[in-house]
Amino acid sequence: MDYASLLNDKQFAAVKTSSQYVRIIAGAGSGKTRVLTYRVSYLISEMHVDPSRILAIAFTNKVAKEMLDRASKIVYELLGYSPMLHISTFHSFCSRFLRAECKAIDYPSGYTIYDDDDQKKLIKNIAVDLGYKKGDDIVKSASKYISSKKTKGIYPEDINIKNEAFKDEKICLKFYMLYEQKKSAAYALDFDDLLLKTIYILENFPAIREKWASRFDHILVDEFQDTNDVQYKLMKLLIRKDTSIYVVGDPDQTIYTWRGANQNIILNFEKEYPNVETVILNENYRSTKTILASANKLIANNKKRVPKDLFTNAAEGVEIKTNMLASSEEEATWVGKEIARLGRACKKNDGEPDYSHIAILYRSSYMTRPFESELKDRGIPYRIFGGLRFYERMEVKDLLAYFNLMLNPSDNIAFERIANVPRRSVGDTSIERIRNEATEHGLSEYDYIKNISTYYEATSVPSRSLGSLGAMVDKMEATKAKLKDNLEVYSSVLKDFTEEIGYFDYLKDDENPDEDRIGNVNALFDDIAHFISSHPESTFDEYLQNVSLLTAQDDMNGGNYVSLMTIHVAKGLEFDDVFVISMNEGAFPSMRAENENGRDGLEEERRLAYVAFTRAKKELYVSCNTAYSYQTDSHSIPSRFFKEAGLTLPKSNSFTPNWNSSWNKPASRGSSGYFADGDSLSPFDEQKKEPETPKVSDNGIRDWKVGDKAHHEKFGDGIVIEVIDNNIIIVNFDSVGKKTLLGSHPMLSKASSKGGEA
Repeated sequence: MDYASLLNDKQFAAVKTSSQYVRIIAGAGSGKTRVLTYRVSYLISEMHVDPSRILAIAFTNKVAKEMLDRASKIVYELLGYSPMLHISTFHSFCSRFLRAECKAIDYPSGYTIYDDDDQKKLIKNIAVDLGYKKGDDIVKSASKYISSKKTKGIYPEDINIKNEAFKDEKICLKFYMLYEQKKSAAYALDFDDLLLKTIYILENFPAIREKWASRFDHILVDEFQDTNDVQYKLMKLLIRKDTSIYVVGDPDQTIYTWRGANQNIILNFEKEYPNVETVILNENYRSTKTILASANKLIANNKKRVPKDLFTNAAEGVEIKTNMLASSEEEATWVGKEIARLGRACKKNDGEPDYSHIAILYRSSYMTRPFESELKDRGIPYRIFGGLRFYERMEVKDLLAYFNLMLNPSDNIAFERIANVPRRSVGDTSIERIRNEATEHGLSEYDYIKNISTYYEATSVPSRSLGSLGAMVDKMEATKAKLKDNLEVYSSVLKDFTEEIGYFDYLKDDENPDEDRIGNVNALFDDIAHFISSHPESTFDEYLQNVSLLTAQDDMNGGNYVSLMTIHVAKGLEFDDVFVISMNEGAFPSMRAENENGRDGLEEERRLAYVAFTRAKKELYVSCNTAYSYQTDSHSIPSRFFKEAGLTLPKSNSFTPNWNSSWNKPASRGSSGYFADGDSLSPFDEQKKEPETPKVSDNGIRDWKVGDKAHHEKFGDGIVIEVIDNNIIIVNFDSVGKKTLLGSHPMLSKASSKGGEA
């Protein structure tokens, strides 16, 4: 095979290298899977390596299968036989290892693997054994504790608690000990055990380690930037002094640190192994020059990376399209129009619009709601990958059940859904008794609780359950009174109600905490407010009915649909036309990521944007909006990533702000001082023109510095912690935390300066 003719110069160099330690930095779209596949083929056909002595590790089963199929086909065509190749994920490899070596830990080869649901059931059963209820808070605490320890490779016997790091840590450790005991008694392993037990055997049984390390002369690892410490430890236990290590990855695409990925492993690879050869694959075969130029400019702002600039010999391509709209609904309308145009421009053989080449990417799943509605209204088929439709999500359905029950107290299904959400010590037995007694008295379950004083002497429902449900009903009745004949306040009143019943706290304490769940709830309030303002003649009943119809829709079948997915899900995929939506400061980059992890968090957010941009082959669309959002409790401003990527937003002829709304008025009706500009929609333009009318007042301050003390009429006192392009500042307020503001807003004033530098 003429490898040189099938690969570019750097790809060929990466494939034919004879170095023992090789690090391939493979930029987005540079053909890394192709290089890995041909590397395996080259080892067999040109370097005469026994196929069985090659171990290749892929990040997903899909990629592993693709590599195996392609490599096997190439070798078969070259040598006339199907090679025995070991290409799998870390977990698949460990499962195979343990089935061969499980006697070392006294397990049978037919052991069971527990998934997440199995683990939760086991922990709940342990809670009952210890005298707790399955729904007690300690169950969630123990689950989180066990997960955090196992991710780090720490078993109960490794833990010695002298002083508790948190309340009930010793009880959580007891849960962990029983969890391991019961799991072992059942001859079961969880996903973490697959790696940890393999490592345990390799570390404690030298003969087994020697046997397995001697099996492989070449170990190749794909997506090495996403390798975690446990996986890396496993890899090192499988190598000898003469084992060749070949790793492929891109530090600019490390987006899973929240799952344990350690970017330093690939960055410091050359420090750990002698004479490492690094080959940088920087020719992109996917995107246009325009898209790559923007992506390169964006990622260059990161410090923790191996410098490289992707280039392509493809066409210049069309200009990246950007827009900023007054609301998420208007943003969705713009996206919908563009998608409809793209679909019509690329029709299928039957003449129908083709949407299979289009993707909408987003930072967090709560952002999809208006875009789903827009696509539905236009009759454009779509499919969400990696998540449910907006109205099918648990937290949205919970609150819709509350709202339905307020309007229809006879809805027993809604009552039973929320009776113990958030937890009110109302178990299945109590709900069954309420159901039976309400039926006996000819009442709905809600009305039975509402009038329980009439039946109190005869009820068998525990008083504790009745007390908590009675308090819930009282809150719902008070809320119904506030809502009566006043549609304009529905969204804010319902949000207050949600806070009063403790639903936000319930989401924060959920077994699988996810910032998107709270975001979904806030997006629901945005949706209600938009419906009421857009349909003043309608009732809230109609809103709930419309939502119910949307929830009942089935997913589209077939491949002709727009793909909606988070950027994490999109990793490794590509589309002709990509829309990156809702790129607003605080949402993307995520305020939570930055607050929790500082500059490292911001760099990961920037890598996410880089991954999103480089999914596009032909056309890239990037948009944001300036609506008031319950998610950030402010009016939105464009993400700093627009400026960093060299993108500008269109002028006012593309967007006409609603001057009657309060968001752009100086110091009036709740204006928070967040950036809003009625003429130039790029907050980063040095030469902005003021709109002719109305005039926006100005505090005259243009010299903000890091360390300045700021005072805001709404947020109080704070310290300037960052200055973005002269007039955008980030202030850490004493009362509300970090806020991104227009430095010249009239609600802001400067108290004093520490003389820091921006």
